[in-house]
Order: sequence, then structure tokens, then C-alpha cells
Amino acid sequence: MFRVVVPVDSMDVTSWQLAAAYAKKIAGETSPRATDIVLLTHTKHQLDHTSLAGHLGSGASKALSKGMKFNLDDGITLRHATLRTLGYSAHNSVVVAFYADETMLETLDGKPGVAGIVAVPEFDGDIDHWIKRWNPVIHGARREATKPLIDDPVIVKALESVTAISNTSYDVLHPRDKEHADGVFRILRAKGHMLDPDAIKSWAIREGWKPGGADELSKVAAKVVKLKNKPSLGALHDPHGRYERWRS
Repeated sequence: MFRVVVPVDSMDVTSWQLAAAYAKKIAGETSPRATDIVLLTHTKHQLDHTSLAGHLGSGASKALSKGMKFNLDDGITLRHATLRTLGYSAHNSVVVAFYADETMLETLDGKPGVAGIVAVPEFDGDIDHWIKRWNPVIHGARREATKPLIDDPVIVKALESVTAISNTSYDVLHPRDKEHADGVFRILRAKGHMLDPDAIKSWAIREGWKPGGADELSKVAAKVVKLKNKPSLGALHDPHGRYERWRS
């Protein structure tokens, strides 16, 4: 998936102009070629009396608000959706997430078949976790090499073992999978490893977990992190052997 961030003040018309240009460029480079651009906002009311409405112009904003498609060029159309109405209609579409925040972008992370995302955050810092997770193209900035989200290879191996036996295709983690993950995190903490729940969540989403499931996994890790004392491993199956396999 193509991912782009336009870090231009959303009050500035340039933010929309750049976002639309990136969306059309992505649409032309996908295979099969995308002909649908979705303008995603938190509410339909954001098409009226906002900076975005001014950027679009009254004709386009009214058409989009009524559920109509607006013709751009090269056979590409623009339509509007909210998080509530998007559903699965974004398959092979490029989504311009305007006034983007972490919740909006995590929702898109869980949508199958999206061809590209162009994010225009409302405020600085609104999507820092998403940027760290995906290392998207950031307009006007030099793109660095993608870095690992977790530097500790033992934690990565342990998370891979959790992924291998968990049902990651749902936004809810099965109680059995939660219990297994809890045991894994207890072993890691008992062995002196530092757990970062936010990094674990981003790692899981990048590895294909549904965002809701990844969030539940991170909450399991957070509970283990908050334990006052080093966890006891006596009730767990083969904790030392499992740990040695992660180390090797």
C-alpha cells in the first residue's frame, strides 16, 4: 500500500491541493489502476463551513455532501465517506484522510484492499505513532530507511510465536490467545526484557494483525509491565525452554 503524509496546515488550501495530487498519482500507479478516490472525514458536517469546504469549493462540497461523485480527470472520481459509512467500499481506492488522527488511520490499517492512503493531519503530532509504524512518504522531507519497531530480537521472536498460534484476522483477541500472550510477556519480563506496549501494537499491525487485536495484545503487555514484582514462572509450561528457543 502507498502511504503519504502531507504535513501542511489543514487551513491552507495547499494541503488539499497536494493531497489530491498525491492521490491521483497513486491511483495511476496501482495495478489494477484505481479510479476511485475517497475523501474521508470524521463527520459529513466537515464538508460544510470548514477549511476543507473552502478548499473544495461550494459546488464540489455540496455534491460530495449529497453522496454524489465528483469527476476529477483521467477517469478518476472523488467521493466522500466517514468512518461510519466507509465499510468495505474502499477496495482498490485511494483514501485521502483529511483532519487525520490515529483512530482514523488505524481504522484504515484494518481495511483490506485499500490501494493508498494520503493523510492530512489537523495538528502536529496527531499521527506520530502511525508515521513511526509505516515510515510513509512525508511531503517535503527526506525519506529515511525503515527501522525495526522493536530492537530486541528476543522480543521479536517471542511475538512471532504469539502470532503463529493466534487468530489475527479479527479485531478481538480470543481469550486463549490472550492467555498465551500473557504467559509470553511474563517470561520476557522475568528474564529482564523491557516491553513497550505501543511498539508491540505497531509491530503487530505491521505484521498483519487487525488493529483491534493488536490493541488488545498491547494491553496484555501493559498489564504485565505494571506488575509490581517480577512474574513467577512456576505455573507456565516450559518457560525456560521457550525462552531459549526465542534466544536462538
